[in-house]
Amino acid sequence: MIVIKDVAKYANVSISTVSKYFNHPEKLTAEYRSRIEKAVQELNYTPSIIARSIRSKKLNQLAVIVPDIANPFYSELFSNMRDYAAALGYRVIVYTTQDDLNEMKVFVGNIDNILADGVIICFLDEDEMLSDFDELNKHIPVTLVGWDTHSTNLNSVVVCINESFFKITQHVIHLGHKRIAFLNGPAGSRITKEKLDGFMRALDMAGLPIDESLIKNSRHKPMYGYHMTRSLMQSNDPPTAIICANDYLAIGCIKYLKQNEYHVPEDVVVTGHDGIQLAYIYEPTITTNAIPIPDICKSAVDMLIQKIERPRSKNCQAIFTTHLVEGKSTNPNAPNIIEM
Repeated sequence: MIVIKDVAKYANVSISTVSKYFNHPEKLTAEYRSRIEKAVQELNYTPSIIARSIRSKKLNQLAVIVPDIANPFYSELFSNMRDYAAALGYRVIVYTTQDDLNEMKVFVGNIDNILADGVIICFLDEDEMLSDFDELNKHIPVTLVGWDTHSTNLNSVVVCINESFFKITQHVIHLGHKRIAFLNGPAGSRITKEKLDGFMRALDMAGLPIDESLIKNSRHKPMYGYHMTRSLMQSNDPPTAIICANDYLAIGCIKYLKQNEYHVPEDVVVTGHDGIQLAYIYEPTITTNAIPIPDICKSAVDMLIQKIERPRSKNCQAIFTTHLVEGKSTNPNAPNIIEM
């Protein structure tokens, strides 16, 4: 399907210039109009008339983009944003990229079909797409929610992920563990590297060696937590502690340990990250560094609505830290259900 981004590339102009061609052609030079007209004809591009007519009016609707709605963390983000936005008179619709940046690029490149007044983009490895987000922000307000955001051109909500993994690794070290494994996300991801760096800083500060055989990479799903744990525990020198990149991986990790008669936390301690509700009722309850999900959702929605209603308002950034919640996966005396 031909989208507005294709027309811009063909005509060697920006997306905003193509949009201006359809909405305010009188503001373009004759040369630009000619180039874009030729691109439209050659590519047989037809803009969405419905979307364009709606775009001229306020919809009271926000779009939220997440990597994977099946992950409870992103489901909780969406649910919190939806409830808070509803109290302010806005509906929220969700889009998922299925962890595929190409899906994100298609979405950003097809501005005419974004049926919302503003967009919240959640926890994507966005560095390579910051210029695309900046371009999108010229047409529709954008707020980024992420682990670490370097753009000053957009509103953003940031969670200090490197420091969070440094602290949770320190917690495990203080429990007396020296052989500590790390189940991380996809290799090559910037966020994966940030989490790993926090983990390794804590080991280095404690004078513990970094054993590459104890560091595993895969996708953020319980199945992969299960398989990575199996690989670790079947080795000649298995770990006594496993730190997981998120609670979802920790669930799969603990599942393998319990099925193979390891006692958690007596034989192996396990930690997660994020603080999803499932971690607080799982058996055993999971020690995690909890993200203040309601607070970051409120902040993101407030920022976006302010930009929608006051387009000239200055961009801002809100920075949040995590806090440790001890479950039975590291502390046998922790509650069976954690009330939050």
